[in-house]
Amino acid sequence: MLVQLSQSGITIPPHQTQLLWNDRGRFTPSLGCANCIDKVTCGGLSVDSAIFDCMQLCCQRPLDCDAVCRNKPHEFAHRVREVGGFGFENVPRAEKPVNPQLPSVVPVIFHGNKRSSTFAGSGIVCLPLYKLVEARTGRARFTNARQLTDAFGLMPGTTVILTGTSTDPALERWWTFGSCRGELILALKQLNVSLVTTPNYSLFTDQPRWDDLHSMKRIALVHHEFLNAGMPAALHVNARTERDWERWREFIACRPEITHVAVEFATGAGWAGRLDWHAEQLASLCAAVPRPLHLVMRGGVTILPRLRCVFDEVTCLETSTFLKTMRRKAAIVKADGAVRWKHSPTERNEPLDALLDNNWAAVSASYARNFQTTPGPRKVA
Repeated sequence: MLVQLSQSGITIPPHQTQLLWNDRGRFTPSLGCANCIDKVTCGGLSVDSAIFDCMQLCCQRPLDCDAVCRNKPHEFAHRVREVGGFGFENVPRAEKPVNPQLPSVVPVIFHGNKRSSTFAGSGIVCLPLYKLVEARTGRARFTNARQLTDAFGLMPGTTVILTGTSTDPALERWWTFGSCRGELILALKQLNVSLVTTPNYSLFTDQPRWDDLHSMKRIALVHHEFLNAGMPAALHVNARTERDWERWREFIACRPEITHVAVEFATGAGWAGRLDWHAEQLASLCAAVPRPLHLVMRGGVTILPRLRCVFDEVTCLETSTFLKTMRRKAAIVKADGAVRWKHSPTERNEPLDALLDNNWAAVSASYARNFQTTPGPRKVA
């Protein structure tokens, strides 16, 4: 049986999506990439699947497809113009931000439901960026920090950072806010938001490469918009190929205003067999930048020790504590420091505040132990 990847005509055996993973050290470059006008920017493909070039990944359904693809010439031209081309060289510069001090692990709180009191945690929490924005109008849902902390069941004065990682509909909605994004970022500043990780526009292995280049340019542009408004931000380094990582290294190395980078390992980058490759690329990124870099990561706990050894600082955005609590699970710390979860039923309508507090205490202690055993380097700025 064969399966068809989303929006493409390529079919591969089940559980073998790695046929489209790029690895120029192992696979021959695709012949059709040699004369492509965007070869310098893209780098071309070197994959296990027998494809001539990335146009073979086109779905051939232009009316039903939202990818950035040359088979839709008029829309393609518009999408190129909206980001000012695929190169990073025309991304505006910004002042270096005054960044907050971040701990090694921060809990992600998704909402304020099923609790009756306030969550103190360690004094700092992470919230989903898009939960603070009205989807229809593009306006901030809250006008002051107290409204925000009340809505999410947080102690007044809690330090708040935001995660821009989400599903594609939320990411695309942020982009459609257009020129209003600047005003929205200023409104978020009024909520005492300390830092945000930029929207992680997706890169797909089964689509023409221009869609990837467009997403990467959007990431760079929205990162500038946050910095330009005075909001500290972590640049989300989504990448599909070695050339993508090279471009991020070149971009970050020459821009001292980029002090924090973000990565998410819960989906594609965290797949078995690809996780180590991304860890190696992150290590190369850190080595190429001659100043301290702070990594903000979601997922990828198994490679945390490796990343701690190369980045000056690492902050983990921890989602399990909240999500497991909502499912009535209790954290148990084993002798080796690992966290296991057991079923912990509650009475109907019983608030989950105590369970959340206990779970966070256990999880944060586990992370503290992990960080103590893997101290990170310290570069001279």
